[in-house]
Amino acid sequence: MNFRELFKNSTLIKLALGIATVAIGYLITMFYFQMQDLNNSVDAITVSNKSQFELEQLLSKVSNSESDLRSFILTKDSSYIVSHMELRKQIDSNLVNLKKQAVQNANLKKNLPLLNDLISKRYFLFDQLRSSDFSNNDIAYLRNKLAQSDSSTKNIQALVNSLVKSEVEKVYSQQNIHSEGLDESTETASVLALLSILVFLLSYSKTNADIIAQKRANDELKFLNETFNNAEKIASFGHWKVNLKTNVYTISDNFYRMLNFEPQSFPATLDNIARFIHPEDVDEVVKMHKESFATKQPTSIVFRYLLANGEIKYIKSVGSFRTNIKGDLVKIGVNYDITDQYINTVKLSENNQKLIDINAELESFNSIVSHDLQEPLRKIQMFISRLEVSENQTLTEKGRDYFSKIRFSANRMQNLMIDLVNYARAIKGDRTFIKTDLNQLLKEVIEELSLNIEEKNAKIEIENLPVIDAIPFQIQQLFVNLVSNSLKYSKLDVPPEITIKEEPISESFINDDKVIDSNGYYKISITDNGIGFRQEYAEGIFILFKRLETENTYAGTGLGLAICKKIVENHNGFILAFGELNVGAKFHIYLPK
Repeated sequence: MNFRELFKNSTLIKLALGIATVAIGYLITMFYFQMQDLNNSVDAITVSNKSQFELEQLLSKVSNSESDLRSFILTKDSSYIVSHMELRKQIDSNLVNLKKQAVQNANLKKNLPLLNDLISKRYFLFDQLRSSDFSNNDIAYLRNKLAQSDSSTKNIQALVNSLVKSEVEKVYSQQNIHSEGLDESTETASVLALLSILVFLLSYSKTNADIIAQKRANDELKFLNETFNNAEKIASFGHWKVNLKTNVYTISDNFYRMLNFEPQSFPATLDNIARFIHPEDVDEVVKMHKESFATKQPTSIVFRYLLANGEIKYIKSVGSFRTNIKGDLVKIGVNYDITDQYINTVKLSENNQKLIDINAELESFNSIVSHDLQEPLRKIQMFISRLEVSENQTLTEKGRDYFSKIRFSANRMQNLMIDLVNYARAIKGDRTFIKTDLNQLLKEVIEELSLNIEEKNAKIEIENLPVIDAIPFQIQQLFVNLVSNSLKYSKLDVPPEITIKEEPISESFINDDKVIDSNGYYKISITDNGIGFRQEYAEGIFILFKRLETENTYAGTGLGLAICKKIVENHNGFILAFGELNVGAKFHIYLPK
């Protein structure tokens, strides 16, 4: 994964931002305390400097006061007393300031009482010397008092110098602490700045990626909206929604077009939409729509639009309820233009009724063919037989030939009517499928055709056949027709040989868009050694009433194989024919398993 892909990974970006945010929070806290320490060191240095300044001022004034005292003793000049009193006021002011600073200075606070005591003693000695009459006192007393004054001054100087030294050391120590703290805070600020830049870059990258993704999503959404709008036009439908909380309706552009209006031509309200509904339908549609607001049940209704140009459109409207992202209940629906479908349905219904009527007529025709027409035909055949028996000797050769042709035509007409009935049954017969053993069914077919088989001296071989789902009487009719065909179209003086068996489907192939293979289909073959046919006629022989060039030699109606094809199609299968002239014919029946 490269750097660009890392920036595209939302989880990694969030993790990095989280770690960076925690680190920044920690550094900000550290930086805050470092700045507090720097402020404290600055305050401590300031206090020490002020204390040092006050102490130095005090020490200087004490020294000046000592000088004034000595000058007064020597000169007796009262101006020195005035100067001394002024210095005392200033010293008292220094002591007051030192007392204030002692709140933040433990060492000063500890030594300030001693300093006050020493200064008080110094004031006491000064007052004694100022009020003494040095002319009456001896020199020894004066020297003693001056020595005490000098000692007191020195004690004050020693204490003040000690306090000043302590404050100087404290300032030096605080300056070192301040310098170290300043270096640490600079490093912290630098790391904080780097992390802030990193967070900015990550945030910018993530924001930029989100903006790009949002733009792509917006472009895709725009494309989808355009696609959906085009789909609405093509499929002739429009969507709508109504917010049950705000009662605001929204309809799509194609909804307007379905009403023969340009998009957004009028406000989307229930009243504005309802005015396009057919007067006979509007009350029911509006009632169902409003009732759904109370029941919260989906709706589905077909109604009509009556447009301004008099055109009527049939509409199917379906709607259901959803909750939007704000938590409001919204009914969303789609209106389909089903005018063409409705008209086609009406036409289809009419055509179905016509088909029902035609089927009824066909049933009547089938009944006439199978019953009413058969009866007079049988009488014709009966009277022809009687005339041939009783009058055959009296007829001329030409008359007997006419009677023979009449009998042949009557028999052919009877066969044609029977085949027509069978074909009608194949088209409209019972479609109930049951398990059918083809081996047993073929035995019944052979039994049914036994006279023809004996007459032709035919040999029929039936190999193991499957059990299939079938319409038994139709499958029986199928094999009766195919075996009869093989018997009918056999060679003169050559006994027919007919083989019926199941064959494997060696290679799959496509027929009518279906894959035909041994997994899905049975293949049953019927092979004979008859007269065969040319292969170019293989499809034509299944056409209704279609007969080949053997019409004059072999009797037939042209319906037998058409019936076979219809029966196989009723079983969702198909039949193929293969022939070779004067060699034989072969039929392949494919039935789904």
